[in-house]
Amino acid sequence: MRRFPFVLIPLALALVACSSGPGGDPAPSGAPPRSDLAVLAERIEQRRAELSTATFHTEGFASDGQATEVRNVVDGSVRHSPGGVSASMVMDVATGGRPANRTSLVVVPAGTYVQVAGAPMPEGKKWGYYTAENSGSLDALMRGFGPSATVGAELDYVEPRAALVVGTASEELDGVPVTRHDLVVDPLTMAKVVEDRDIQLQHTQLAEYGVAIAASVWVDGTGAPLKAEYRFELDGEVVKRSTTRFRDWGGPVDIAVPDQAEVVPADRLPG
Repeated sequence: MRRFPFVLIPLALALVACSSGPGGDPAPSGAPPRSDLAVLAERIEQRRAELSTATFHTEGFASDGQATEVRNVVDGSVRHSPGGVSASMVMDVATGGRPANRTSLVVVPAGTYVQVAGAPMPEGKKWGYYTAENSGSLDALMRGFGPSATVGAELDYVEPRAALVVGTASEELDGVPVTRHDLVVDPLTMAKVVEDRDIQLQHTQLAEYGVAIAASVWVDGTGAPLKAEYRFELDGEVVKRSTTRFRDWGGPVDIAVPDQAEVVPADRLPG
């Protein structure tokens, strides 16, 4: 099996060291009909906005195709609002079979608070605060979820301009009837529809190395996503995967910003 370029494994891993119905609105008269995937994507986004909150559990895996493996498990809560996505989570990341490193994160639209277990901190400080100007390594960590680097970003691959539905089936998740949609995603087309240049480059490289992208989404009868997954496959083997399970859509969540007295800007953290 060919070796998967390590640069394409989520650089997350760097931080280890540091009111329409399900059919949607009809197309305007004279406009071409929308695809089933376009209707599905619109309905998922609509339900996320309407329900706003959920708890989640994510499991991820990345490999270079040979000896290097990284696995992560994330548990937390997420809130979608017009101002952006907020989340609170605990992430355990294990590399090469070694004990997992624990990282706690509180994500708000303006930035992200990060606490790495065992990391040296200035006296009295427990959290580093990252903004768009200094969040490079943090962005890499969050991209393990998917292109948009946020909780549930596996759903980014439900992209009508880059994906095709190759299978649909009725299943159950924890006793809830769901519909599973299986997709294939074209990496080069995906590179053209995302805005982030790093993600554009990543997907261009995936295509160059012959990496295939598959994705699946499980939705309930209202169109709410209960599970989402993507897989990068090279020579028939999965070299990268992320799966998120959503529960308690619309329920109460606790996303508390840390005490500012315990926070230090990321650019003042020990090197």
